[in-house]
Amino acid sequence: MILVVNAGSSSIKFKLFDIKNPENPKSLVEGLAERIGVDGKLIIEVNEKKHVFEEQMIDHLQAVQLILSKFTELKIIEKPEDIKGIGFRVVHGGDKIVNTVELTQEIKKIIEENIRLAPLHNPGALTSINAFQESLPKAKLVGCFDTSYHQTMPEISYMYSVPYKWYKDLKVRKYGFHGISYDYITYKAQEIFNKNKEDLNLIVCHLGNGASICAIKNGKSYNTTMGLTPLAGLMMGTRSGDIDPSILQYVSKETGKNVFEITDMLNKESGLYGISEISSDMRDVVDAASKNNEQAKLALEIYTQTVADFVVKFVNQINSKIDGIIFTAGIGENASNIRERVAQKCGLLELSIDSKLNDQKYGDYLKISSTDSKIPVFKVRTNEELMICKETLKFL
Repeated sequence: MILVVNAGSSSIKFKLFDIKNPENPKSLVEGLAERIGVDGKLIIEVNEKKHVFEEQMIDHLQAVQLILSKFTELKIIEKPEDIKGIGFRVVHGGDKIVNTVELTQEIKKIIEENIRLAPLHNPGALTSINAFQESLPKAKLVGCFDTSYHQTMPEISYMYSVPYKWYKDLKVRKYGFHGISYDYITYKAQEIFNKNKEDLNLIVCHLGNGASICAIKNGKSYNTTMGLTPLAGLMMGTRSGDIDPSILQYVSKETGKNVFEITDMLNKESGLYGISEISSDMRDVVDAASKNNEQAKLALEIYTQTVADFVVKFVNQINSKIDGIIFTAGIGENASNIRERVAQKCGLLELSIDSKLNDQKYGDYLKISSTDSKIPVFKVRTNEELMICKETLKFL
């Protein structure tokens, strides 16, 4: 079996796969250990039944030990050694990690070095890696990095027009995120378009509470909207996306707040939530807009216009025939009205959405554009956990 792990500072999200058939790994269990270091809650879902355990987990190591003991208790595994590999989602690998890697001491040191670039995400990943390493010393530990997919971007895409010494001394550049999702979509697109990866040109809109777009040229990331951090690019659930950077100085001067407090507000109190003052959840904002809430309507207009602007910009940058525009992640997969609004605002691209197909239920993917659309448009379900599982399999 392979365990896929996505850990935060006080949580461990996980999914267990049966790999008897390596070509088609089967998801057995998913769950979440949360409130680690507080009071502790473990949820394990197996065979459509949810098991909830409220037990103290003072740290990640105790959480890992509890997860493994419950796996045995629920007869999911016979013994912990049945887990042959563990694949970890790690947000930031900087510019040194360009592929999935085995989690050696050297790689863990790089993750630690990049805590300065991802202070909210990398510490939790590193702590959980160490906890699983101690609990399952014989398992192969593998790291899948959200930033590694974007290491194919050319300099023209990742460099900022700031003093060059910031890049040399501080590593200030665009890194991009959601790479595991984009990797999966590229892999899936080979099936959808019946093409080799290196022949694919795609615009992929990963629209969830965190949102980004990637221009994929010849099967590789050419440009993306997120930057040094996930705050850049699109308007998101609570993140502002791109703004005039001098706003920070102005707001600081006017309110007395420092740069850290203002950046925190740009991360947690902006975006859909900031404009609508209702919610960061797209469903709530759409509902309020349908009831003529003016701020909710404005939030939707800004959101869909920003997505459309980047789609058009990235089509221009690829400068070749585009195989398809793909919507994925929570909003991208499920919000038909958002997909339609974005397509309508990509005027130059002459996209046309089939309303029936756009609203239709689907499995892995579905084409939603009409026959007269200049570029095919699809909704595709992403599966980051399966991608991490498949990448981990390569090391076994």
